[in-house]
Amino acid sequence: MKTGIILISHGSKLSSGNDGLFKVADMLRAMNRWDLVEAAFLQLAEPGFDEVVKKTVETGVDRIVVVPLLLFKGNHVYKDIPEMLENEKAKYPQVEFVYANNIGADERIALIAADRIHEVLIEKQYGSKQRLEQPQAIVDESFEIIDNLVDLES
Repeated sequence: MKTGIILISHGSKLSSGNDGLFKVADMLRAMNRWDLVEAAFLQLAEPGFDEVVKKTVETGVDRIVVVPLLLFKGNHVYKDIPEMLENEKAKYPQVEFVYANNIGADERIALIAADRIHEVLIEKQYGSKQRLEQPQAIVDESFEIIDNLVDLES
């Protein structure tokens, strides 16, 4: 069975706000686990959901898995996307449509949040975190801290 994946997100008027969805689609494509991975937006950006479904169906898929990349359940997850799915099912009865869960409250999200907190606190404490990504910079920073501690004890 040939399966296509459609990631769907809200969309933004700012193109930079939409880049993340395309990057996630690229990451999933790189896994080589599905026949096709596409990105679509609910509003404010292109491509729209119906356009991406049409394109995906034209590749000959038998099944489309729709994955809402929305953090929490709201109108889009409960109402808008299911209504859009019903419209697409009527247009393409030969294709099985599967609606995946949204991201939701997941321990992996908490871990990402913890990483972001750690990053910003390191950056605030030491200045640019880019310095700390270089091994020699880490050594230099360590000696600077030790020197400051020795000066305090003198």
